[in-house]
Amino acid sequence: MTGYQGWFAAEGDSANIGWYHYAKDWKLDSKVSKFDMWPDTKEYKKTYKTKIIDKEGKPTYLFSSNDASTSELHVKWMRDYGIDGAFIQRFFLALWDGTRQHHIKVLLNMMKYGDKYGRAMSVMYDIGGIKTENDADKIIEDWKFLVDNLKITSSNGKAYLFNNNKPVVGLIIVGLNDSETKLSYIDKIMNFLKNDKKYGNCSIVLGVPYFWRTLNGDSVSDPQLHSLVKKADYIMPWSVGRVRYDNFSENQKILIDDLEWCKKNKLEYLPVIYPGFSWHNLKNSEPMNQIPRKSGAFYQNMINNVEKAKVKNVYVAMFDEIDEGTAIFKISKNPPDTGFMRFVAHDKNIPEDYYLKLTGQLAKELKK
Repeated sequence: MTGYQGWFAAEGDSANIGWYHYAKDWKLDSKVSKFDMWPDTKEYKKTYKTKIIDKEGKPTYLFSSNDASTSELHVKWMRDYGIDGAFIQRFFLALWDGTRQHHIKVLLNMMKYGDKYGRAMSVMYDIGGIKTENDADKIIEDWKFLVDNLKITSSNGKAYLFNNNKPVVGLIIVGLNDSETKLSYIDKIMNFLKNDKKYGNCSIVLGVPYFWRTLNGDSVSDPQLHSLVKKADYIMPWSVGRVRYDNFSENQKILIDDLEWCKKNKLEYLPVIYPGFSWHNLKNSEPMNQIPRKSGAFYQNMINNVEKAKVKNVYVAMFDEIDEGTAIFKISKNPPDTGFMRFVAHDKNIPEDYYLKLTGQLAKELKK
C-alpha cells in the first residue's frame, strides 16, 4: 500500500483555493515554492499553466489533485504497476478549514477509481494538531460523517480496504516526543473505532515513532504508548528521515526485532519504506536533496531489508509526496530552475516510472 496526500490544487481548478501545497502562500511564482520535485505531467489530461518558465524559456504546467482525471490516472498507475492501493491521508487540520471540500472530493474520486481499477483505498488520519479532547472528538465525528454521509465503507462499492471483515482506519503518528497530542486523546479515538456499537469494529493501523519499541529516540518514553500499541491491529513505525545510507544494517535489525515483538504480542507489522527525501523549498534551512535517491539505490536497500525480514505487508511513503521528495510517481527529468527555487530532477539514467516498477516488483515478492 502507498500513502496518498492528494492535497495539490491549482489556480483555475474547481477547488478555488489557489496553488494549495504547491506554494507557501498558495500563490505560485518564480520565488515561492514548497515542493522539491516537479511532477512529470505528460500523461495528465488536465494541467494548469504556472508563472514559472522552464530552462528553455517555455511555460510550465502542474496537475491538480482536485480533478477526477488526476485521481483516475494515479489509481490506473497503481493498477498498471501492481500496487495494491493507497491510504488516503486525512489531515486533522483540514477537517474544517477552507480545504475541507477539496479533500472530500479527492477521497471520493480515489474511492470511485479504486472500484474501477480494483485497488484498495483506506482512510488514514494524520493526528498532528490535536491538542485537546475536543479535537479528538472531531476525528470521531468525521469518521461518523464518512460512514453516514459518504458511505465509504458501504458494500455498494468494492474499493474500501477491509481486514478480517473490518474496515481499516489509520492513525498517524502517535507518540512522537515533540508532539502536543496526549496519548489519552488517541486512546479515546481508538476505543471508539474499536468498540462503538454503530461505527466501531474497525481494524486499526497505528502509525508510531521509529523507536516506538524501545521508547527512545523520536519516541515518547511513556510506557502508555505500548498499551495503545497493543490495542491496534497493525503497527506502522515511521522510518522517513530515520533510515539513511549509514544505518541500513541497523534498520535490518530493528525490523526483525520489531517483528518479533509484534508476534509475541499478537499484532501485525506494517513497516514503512521510502525512496529518498528533500524538503529544501518547504524549509529553506534544510539542504536540497537531503537523502539522495542515487538512481534508486536507496529505495532498493529499503526493499531488500523488508524482504529479508520476510514481512507480509509494506507501506510506501508516499505515492505523490513531492513536498518532501518521497514521491514514487513519475517525476520530471528536466524541472525548471529559477535561481530562487530549485528542484530535484529525476535521474536521467532511469525511466520516470522506475520507482513504480520497483514497488510493483516488491508487491509480487510479498504475494509469494
